[in-house]
Amino acid sequence: MPTLTIGKRTYTVSRERVIRAAERLHKLSEARRASGIEKAKTQLARAAAGSGDSADNAAKQAAAVLLSQGVTEI
Repeated sequence: MPTLTIGKRTYTVSRERVIRAAERLHKLSEARRASGIEKAKTQLARAAAGSGDSADNAAKQAAAVLLSQGVTEI
């Protein structure tokens, strides 16, 4: 399972979720792809501050976006 490490936190995401994120981002222009990556970073920061199922799902989706672009550690 792909894992994203941010400091002491780790986010493990299913391979299928990473593949879906990669396919979705592949269709976007360079500028929109960069915007999506920045949005994913923001989602991770917000999810780290929050708690609950919605924060976990947002963190997993954001981690999948970053993992799909080859980022494994921040």
